[in-house]
Amino acid sequence: MREKYWGYDAMGYDIERIGRITGQIDRYMKDLDLFSPDDRSLAEDRVHFYALSMVLFSLLDSLIDLGSEILAAQNLGMPGTYRQTFSLLAEGGIIDKNTLRTLSVLVSYRNRLAHEYGEITPEDLVALLSYKEEIRTFVEKMKEVVRENQTG
Repeated sequence: MREKYWGYDAMGYDIERIGRITGQIDRYMKDLDLFSPDDRSLAEDRVHFYALSMVLFSLLDSLIDLGSEILAAQNLGMPGTYRQTFSLLAEGGIIDKNTLRTLSVLVSYRNRLAHEYGEITPEDLVALLSYKEEIRTFVEKMKEVVRENQTG
């Protein structure tokens, strides 16, 4: 077993931070289950629309944070953009090209949620809901990477 120093294991993983991030992601994923892709309230009720937008934005930001933590621990480089976080993970062999494409799409949505909020439509939010399984797969892969590198 590797020693820990100030929350980091010997490989450079900030285990406490990764735990917080994955906990947030788990919570946001459960929150997404409260929304149905067929829910007409997204178009009719601005409160539901804005609530789902915020959950999705927070979720996507947390995915970037998780990717950044893995990048740093693996010493794979410093991204200049959110999208590059995932490009560097792919270059380092941590994720495959299909996952990279999916995460690039999600980063685009994240940026639209952050900077072009008035341009987001209920259809965009429904489209984002369709990525839940890919998000779960990515998070599980990152957890696996951390476990593998902790046991040496």
